[in-house]
Amino acid sequence: MTTVYWSPWYQGEEPYIEHYLTHFPLEKVYDDLVKNKDNNNLTDNFFNCYAFKSFCKNLYSVKAPYDVNWKFLPDPNGGGRVESINPNPNIIDNSFVASIKQPSVKGSLTINYSCNWIFFADKPVQIQTFAPWMHDPEIYKTSYYVPGMYDISQWFRPFELALQMKPGQTTLKSYEGEPVVYVKFHSDEPINIKRFYLTKNLINHSKSCMNLKGFKRFQNLRKLYKVFNNSFLRNRILKEIQQNVIED
Repeated sequence: MTTVYWSPWYQGEEPYIEHYLTHFPLEKVYDDLVKNKDNNNLTDNFFNCYAFKSFCKNLYSVKAPYDVNWKFLPDPNGGGRVESINPNPNIIDNSFVASIKQPSVKGSLTINYSCNWIFFADKPVQIQTFAPWMHDPEIYKTSYYVPGMYDISQWFRPFELALQMKPGQTTLKSYEGEPVVYVKFHSDEPINIKRFYLTKNLINHSKSCMNLKGFKRFQNLRKLYKVFNNSFLRNRILKEIQQNVIED
């Protein structure tokens, strides 16, 4: 059995004051999709397909914590402003932080949604994050998600909702509760998911991983893992996470 620990993560803010209660639990993708299964189809139903079930093993959806409706106004010299369009009257503060990053694609905006999650595991397990294509979230009508994959037992950093806007698009809308990312855990062992309380110490440890690339250049993840393991932080991080589990 491999235990995967997770929490919402925010930089430069107090996550338990600002955002924590807005976040949803992880949900198994198969369990969500099978709610609409046509039970009259007994002979050729993909929900009964072993290959499909195998793919959905350890596959979870991460949901948008709140409604947003943004317009991005880039500055030719870099950065820019973010404005709310038709603010949601049920939300007191519609000015959730998003930022315009240095473009990765010519002629299109690259966005940091500023909504993050962090995962850690007690054994080697690769996390793969990608767009929820079996759902139809509003957010991807004008953007696409930038996927990633790394070992969450050897690297302690959050993944952000990093978005690449489609050509010519400058607006982004998202609805509370819609899936925005699929996370898949690649492991031969069963996965046990536990939510933990993100302490100040843990936030600082994660920032040390994030900031390392500002001091050194690395050619691949393997070298980052080596630095992390040589720091002897892994056991300290795991112990503090296990002491702050809030969802068994």
